[in-house]
Amino acid sequence: MADGAPPAATGPIVRVVVDLAAGAFDRILPFDVPFFVTGRTPEGAQSLEVQYAAIPKSGDTSALVWMPSEPARWRPAKPSTADATFLVLMRAPLDAGHSYRLRFVFRNGQSPDTIATADGRTEQKNYISVDAGILYAGDIAIGALYAGANVYFRPVNKDAPLTAVSSIGRRLAVTVGLTLSSVADENDRTRSDLFWNQSIVLGGGYRLASSVRGGGGILVFRQSDRNPLVTRKSAAVTWYASFSFDLDVLKGFVR
Repeated sequence: MADGAPPAATGPIVRVVVDLAAGAFDRILPFDVPFFVTGRTPEGAQSLEVQYAAIPKSGDTSALVWMPSEPARWRPAKPSTADATFLVLMRAPLDAGHSYRLRFVFRNGQSPDTIATADGRTEQKNYISVDAGILYAGDIAIGALYAGANVYFRPVNKDAPLTAVSSIGRRLAVTVGLTLSSVADENDRTRSDLFWNQSIVLGGGYRLASSVRGGGGILVFRQSDRNPLVTRKSAAVTWYASFSFDLDVLKGFVR
């Protein structure tokens, strides 16, 4: 009987091209996910082993530690020709914010091994995402739509699973945003928005899934003074709890 279950959602594995003559890659190296490395192989090669090592910030490469202990391997069906290419899956993910050296060891069974290296780096910049959602402001008991920017203090690869041990840095972010709907009461009697029809959202968020976030913090708006003789409203804050979606989830619905 055929299995009627829908196929699991999967994405293509990134393929990085290496120029062994130049010792360089065609792009920034992927991080937190496995990836393929491909390039031209020397003529007559019968096998290839690939390892990587993190380059210290000092730039000293005299004592590199090659990983993983069991290299990634490629073995053609027959000795490679001059225009042949190799394809190796690097299963052990690289870390963000590092420089790496990859070592390629070609063997042909007769002459000495051919060893080549290439240097690259993973993403260095902090990650910023934009989301939209709904919040509930506790002290004033009102809901509002909002949009905000989430700043992570490390690079984030949205294709990497959140179940990894080091996922805390890819889950937590600082949120700065604005309400999209007013939090003022009728005729601005006791409270109004901070400016125009928006109030400020300041807080933090925690990724519950790749593009889904729960959060909390403070909402800044304007509120009347308790003294009826003071007619001018002043800035006030209340706590909020929120639920939001990264705006990049809309890409799948836009052609």
